Amino acid sequence: MPITNPALINPNQQLEPFSYTSKVVQNIFTIFFVVAVIYFSWFLFMAAFHLIDSQGDTKNIENSKKEFQYGFMGLFVIFSIFAILKFVGYFLGVKGLEQLQLTLPTL
Repeated sequence: MPITNPALINPNQQLEPFSYTSKVVQNIFTIFFVVAVIYFSWFLFMAAFHLIDSQGDTKNIENSKKEFQYGFMGLFVIFSIFAILKFVGYFLGVKGLEQLQLTLPTL
């Protein structure tokens, strides 16, 4: 028996459990991705600020370069998680992960 969700615009619309799970996983990943990109932007901004504020001190310049590296490594990890989830979904046949895609949030 399909699941009926009263929170949908059309409450008589029925969803299969796998498609509902897929949408939940996709929404959670989208929220996680948006928060990660905002954090990445803030981290890069602060690294640039620390680089400008270093006033030629080599130790502070090295710390700023490390902050840049850590920011880009974090963004790489986010995209790697997405790729691993897609890989697992495709090769193991998990329907929810197989159809995972990056979408921008809308109102």
